[in-house]
Amino acid sequence: MARKTNNENTVEIAERTLAELREKREALTAARKNDETEMASVSYSAHTGDERAAAKLETLRDRSIRHDVEARNLDSAIAEAQRRVAAAQNVEREAEEAKIAGELLELGQLMRESGAKAERGLKILVEGSNELCRIIIALQSRGLGNPSAAQLQALERRAILGALVESPYARDFEHVAPRERQSLALISDAWATAIERAANIKLNREGGEENAA
Repeated sequence: MARKTNNENTVEIAERTLAELREKREALTAARKNDETEMASVSYSAHTGDERAAAKLETLRDRSIRHDVEARNLDSAIAEAQRRVAAAQNVEREAEEAKIAGELLELGQLMRESGAKAERGLKILVEGSNELCRIIIALQSRGLGNPSAAQLQALERRAILGALVESPYARDFEHVAPRERQSLALISDAWATAIERAANIKLNREGGEENAA
């Protein structure tokens, strides 16, 4: 007989064994019924002097006794098989619950990390936006009127709404068409380039005036 591998499902093994025992019990019940029918047919002859019928009846009686013993044994085996099926199902259920519990613990940790990430992102957004506002105020105090606070607000608003389109909260905010979406990084980079250009113009102009003097 081939040795069962550890990978074979314990519940399936227990259920298959139970099914096989029940089939044996059903077959035995059918055999006993046939014997009882045959005993009834020869009983009269056996008790009225027919020796062949008497021998047949004795054989059927002996087999009936064996069947009764076997039936009790099978009933005990079936009860044990049922217990083993229940135990195997319980082990399987506990293993599944343990697996799910482990996954829940992992998901809980991921939720904690994701929430913290979202919170950091919100803080960084607010900090970056406040810094951009302060930079524009500083630029204006130095005579540079572009970009303006109004431009920043309009472009930043479209950038934020455009980013939210990719989030679960897209329906809660105004929709921004792809062509209207903005990138704060690209906007800031373009403005920085313009500021640096203005600064270089001033430096070149001042350098030219000094050389002329």
